Amino acid sequence: MAELYKNWKIVLMVVFLLGSLALIGFRGIPLGIDFKGGTLFQIELAEPITNLDDRARVVQTIQQRLDWTGLRDISVNFFGDEFVIAQVAESDIETVERIESLLKKQGVFEAIIDGQLIFSGEDIIEMPKDPTKGYSLYQEGTGVRWVLPFVLKSTAAVRFTDLTFHKCELTSYSPETGMDYECEKTYFFIDRPKESVLVMPDLLFFSDEQLLLQGVPTEGLAPGVRIEELISNSAVPNFVVEDNSLTAEQLSELEALLSEKPVAIVPETVNESLKQQLIDIGFEVNSVPEKAGMPFVFDALGMRSIIGLSESVAQMDVSTIGEAKPMDKLQIFGYADTREAATARRADLEILLQSGSLSVSVKSISKETISPLLGENFLQNAGMIGLVALLVVALVLFIRYRMIKLALPIVLIGISEVLITVALVSLISKFDLGAVAGILAAVGTGVDHQIIITDELRRGLTEEAGSLVSRAKRAFFIIMAAATTTIATMLPIILIGFGLGRLVGFAITTTIGVLVGVLITRPAFGEIAKVILQKK
Repeated sequence: MAELYKNWKIVLMVVFLLGSLALIGFRGIPLGIDFKGGTLFQIELAEPITNLDDRARVVQTIQQRLDWTGLRDISVNFFGDEFVIAQVAESDIETVERIESLLKKQGVFEAIIDGQLIFSGEDIIEMPKDPTKGYSLYQEGTGVRWVLPFVLKSTAAVRFTDLTFHKCELTSYSPETGMDYECEKTYFFIDRPKESVLVMPDLLFFSDEQLLLQGVPTEGLAPGVRIEELISNSAVPNFVVEDNSLTAEQLSELEALLSEKPVAIVPETVNESLKQQLIDIGFEVNSVPEKAGMPFVFDALGMRSIIGLSESVAQMDVSTIGEAKPMDKLQIFGYADTREAATARRADLEILLQSGSLSVSVKSISKETISPLLGENFLQNAGMIGLVALLVVALVLFIRYRMIKLALPIVLIGISEVLITVALVSLISKFDLGAVAGILAAVGTGVDHQIIITDELRRGLTEEAGSLVSRAKRAFFIIMAAATTTIATMLPIILIGFGLGRLVGFAITTTIGVLVGVLITRPAFGEIAKVILQKK
């Protein structure tokens, strides 16, 4: 048996097993709603959706925002025509707040310059996660700069080039430094409130004005932004109120806008009498909380980023627009205090752009904690039942082969396979019933494969000398064919199974379990079985 310790197949399995035990011991097993509970979001849409295709798109968009793999134990369903119920196996306060923030957004992305739309989220066809194409995080000053590259459709690239061409002014020139330009800014919005008016107390307006001029480096807001330009590019009418009371002239203007813009956006701390004035006119009041250190107008108007053009993007090196080349490869960038915050902000924008926009806006979201359906004890009981099942299998194998030395490795390899699969799946998954079923399916397949290996090797012992290796090769050919069939069956569910929830998790878990078997544990068992049978 000493030769087994030097066999690379055995060493590989032991390394994976020890790594899996360490990973499970350090991180634990993340449990899904069935075992641990989670959070239920009740999403009220701004208008009812009755068309089944539109409903399917809404459900798919929300699922992709929550998690595209289906492994986070997510359930999204319509309740009536105006409500969507989303269940997520997550109770961490910060994570739940981030999820709620993503769900609140309709996700309509727009880039605007001089009040004109340059491109929208629908014009973005690719977001390469390739450092050579700009996808990066890097230290800048005391914080971290994040960069998200993207590629535009050809029509949007032409429009971008037309609207940004020569949008820079020459400010100075010297032989040493060359030409210095001051370029116009591009304003990026998500869910710009098009059917709204903005009502601000004068003190808050002046405070925002100063913040925008001086910039907020920790939030990636460069200095020199004029509040009038920002509001103008948002195309949202703005009313600055003195002494917390609308003037007769302002009331008249607001009444004229009511039919087209029925929502009034106000700061959450605004005086109640001002809110009541707006309600009396007929407005629906939307109170937006103020964020410390950030201009109120940023969140109120759906601002995502403000990025100045460069002379290269404005193509100042060519004299006429006919010489300009369509700009289809662009970048969005931002700034944060830490690498974690920068990664999260970039990821949130990626999720919104990749999942697309909802066909209707979200009116409100309420959330509540949900209790587990089965409890953690169920998972422990399932593990005990699985162990008993393996022991029963071992007993049957002993009766069949009359060799305890052969039955015991089959059980130990089965346990090792479960541990390795659980560890790998836990890196990307929360365990729900689908994941548990996938592991059981993979382990069941594994026992079958080990019996095939054993039977083929035993047949080799009854024939001419030297046939043990050829029999092992034949056994692995059968196993690989069966594994390939299983994986091929699971792939369509994984690739096009959006909306199938636990079924996608089952398919991915089964596939990982089968791959662990054919690449790690089956080869190791084959070597163990050969040594045992040769010494029979």
